[in-house]
Amino acid sequence: MQAREQPPLVTALVPTYNGAGFIMRTLDSLAAQTWPHIEILVGDDRSTDDTLEVVRRFAADHPNTRIVERDTNLGWLRNSNDLMARAEGDLMFFAFHDDVVAPTYVEELVGALGTNERAVLAFSDMHVHELDGTARLHVFDTLEGLESSLQRGRVMIRRPENWWVPNRGLFRSSAFAEVGGIHPNEKGEYSADWTWLVALSLIGEFVRVPEALCTKYYTAGSLSKRWPHDDAQLLALRRSGIAEIRRSTLDPVRKVILTSYLWRRVLGSRLPNRVKRTLRRLGL
Repeated sequence: MQAREQPPLVTALVPTYNGAGFIMRTLDSLAAQTWPHIEILVGDDRSTDDTLEVVRRFAADHPNTRIVERDTNLGWLRNSNDLMARAEGDLMFFAFHDDVVAPTYVEELVGALGTNERAVLAFSDMHVHELDGTARLHVFDTLEGLESSLQRGRVMIRRPENWWVPNRGLFRSSAFAEVGGIHPNEKGEYSADWTWLVALSLIGEFVRVPEALCTKYYTAGSLSKRWPHDDAQLLALRRSGIAEIRRSTLDPVRKVILTSYLWRRVLGSRLPNRVKRTLRRLGL
């Protein structure tokens, strides 16, 4: 009798900093997964509270947990990149320390990803609890049915509502290797998950599971609540998006189309007339 093939290993990436007050609900949700083959990889970014002790106690009861203890604070971007590089799974996902995933999260997303060999990422809808106690369901369905990298790139460049939801999805380790991780911009870590998702959208399809399998709880220390969303930050982000397009493996024509499209959205009326005429000719 032929031995049954072992299911792919999935790595839960847990970058954390000062999460002692809430990280256990994240870890407990990972321990409750119905998928049988998971490693939990925690990167403590030199927390100044008891986060490391909480994680160590959890790991003592869960041998599939590995802890990376930082000598210095790396920030969420470098912490996340290092965890992706250390992951042993064929598939991986971010389990941020203020997120909770449903018990069937991994199982359902692995199944969804397995139905489409062209897909690099599978994600679900998401409940978000705000600081004021309100909760809302966030759905991102704008990429559904788009097989063209050009179409997907144009969608992600626009940063449509809820564009960030797929960042709570399951992606192939090969996609991380191809993209090279999450890249910073001129302003550092500001909204770098956008350029990361742009890069992923250029190499493969996204598959949505129309069910809320992830819940985010914003806290007073949540990084995205503290970023200054000013013009300088946004311009730096757009320039980073252009760099992401240029370093992609798209053919030169598609790179020019997407780069021009992003330039127009960044610079608007400041574009030279000859560039405007070119964009109009391309239908951008």
